[in-house]
Amino acid sequence: MNTRRLRPVLAATALVAALGLTACGNGLESSGSATAGLSGGSSTTSNPDPSASPAPSSTGSDASPSPSTGGGSSPSTPSTTGSSAASTSSTSAAGRVGRCTVANLDVGVREPSGGAAAGSTYLLVAFRNTGSRSCVLDGFPGVSFVGKGDGTQLGAAAERTGSARTVTLAPGRSTTSLLQVANAGSYPQRSCAPTTADGFRVYPPGSTEAAFVRQSVQACQGSTGSSPQLVVSSVGTSG
Repeated sequence: MNTRRLRPVLAATALVAALGLTACGNGLESSGSATAGLSGGSSTTSNPDPSASPAPSSTGSDASPSPSTGGGSSPSTPSTTGSSAASTSSTSAAGRVGRCTVANLDVGVREPSGGAAAGSTYLLVAFRNTGSRSCVLDGFPGVSFVGKGDGTQLGAAAERTGSARTVTLAPGRSTTSLLQVANAGSYPQRSCAPTTADGFRVYPPGSTEAAFVRQSVQACQGSTGSSPQLVVSSVGTSG
């Protein structure tokens, strides 16, 4: 196995700590930082994804369409910062407050300052409560590349890393989840079959409905072996 492909995942813990990421504004603004491996800027577009079917059976708990973590080499989950617009609470909060859904969320991505490392780019998947009541996000979002102009999934959904967190969002408040995107060029071209994705399909934690976030990025539509191209943390990880 090419060890160069594994280094971005192994280095993620140090990078997250160095970033000191916090949510700002509505959590969807671009920081304007350079991105390695991305051909387009951050997107603030959030639309329900009409091509998305209910969360597939390969998902983990809470119906989010991302498989289980790929082992101990994934980055650890840092603490939620004090400047977060969301408050982290116990999992029992989900029983007292309704779950956040696509209908009452703006979903987007932004680039954190210093969000690139050798072989990978880091993005923040942001969720903002646009409803009139507080709602709960519990655990991991499901994230995958989509393309071909019709919402076709490209490659495998994001693997999970770190511990699940529960976040209660008051109206107008936001939270983020850290997404690691390994460069498609780090994989063998024949097995990766790189192509330009239209963007991301994002399922909020626990949701069977997804939002489409436009983002031009090189995606492997084929196999990446044991080294995932997408790795996602729980909500509440980065601010």
